[in-house]
Amino acid sequence: MCTLGAAKINNSWHLIKTRDPVSWMRWDDEIKLFNSPSDTCRKWIIQNPDPHEDGYYGGINEKGVAFTATYVPVAENQISYIRRPYVRLILDAKNAKDAVKIIKSFGPRIGGNMFVADGKECYEIEGAPDEYYVHKINKPQAKTNHFTHLLYKNLLWDTSPDFRKWSSNRYHRAGELIQTANSVGDLVSILRDRKHADQKSAICSPPQERKCFTHSAFIFDTKGKKAYYCQGNPLENEFKEYGF
Repeated sequence: MCTLGAAKINNSWHLIKTRDPVSWMRWDDEIKLFNSPSDTCRKWIIQNPDPHEDGYYGGINEKGVAFTATYVPVAENQISYIRRPYVRLILDAKNAKDAVKIIKSFGPRIGGNMFVADGKECYEIEGAPDEYYVHKINKPQAKTNHFTHLLYKNLLWDTSPDFRKWSSNRYHRAGELIQTANSVGDLVSILRDRKHADQKSAICSPPQERKCFTHSAFIFDTKGKKAYYCQGNPLENEFKEYGF
């Protein structure tokens, strides 16, 4: 599961994400530049490297449109944004509003917490099988693995008592930190934050702390049209910059 954030820094919306995959999800990922005839524009996308088990976890295109999301299972028929080709199609968008339109066009709906942004606008989205909640935001915000607007409960809350605490602690901590973030360095610090480690619910978890530990993290700068990607645990690895 993941921690997401959106903040406007130097007049540019930045989206952030950690990847803490659980046992039934793909573990490793890599960043890849998509530039084929089927793409309307170039895109940096974080994906699973196995061509037989492809999954897309977020990305940014050369027009500065960025997308991040995390899965929130609220029904048995929930469709994950991870499955191809959703993220790649979303990043055909020319701006954030167009990305929202693309997401709304999917049938069935894709599920989870999402942010889409360009240099000027950012939208938060909550997706469930029966409805979307879409709202344009004007201030920093964080999301984890539960909804704050739609009245659906994560199915894992009934099977894993610790999951509610894990999601809630990360949500409040990321929401607190992102309010004062003023640089990419501040965003990196959020993605490496260790508060609530004693409860095994920190934003960033090392392998020895929990089974679903942090495998990677990334930042998208919409105005600068850049990705900052950390392959591997952010406590042990550095972020590298990718542009067009």
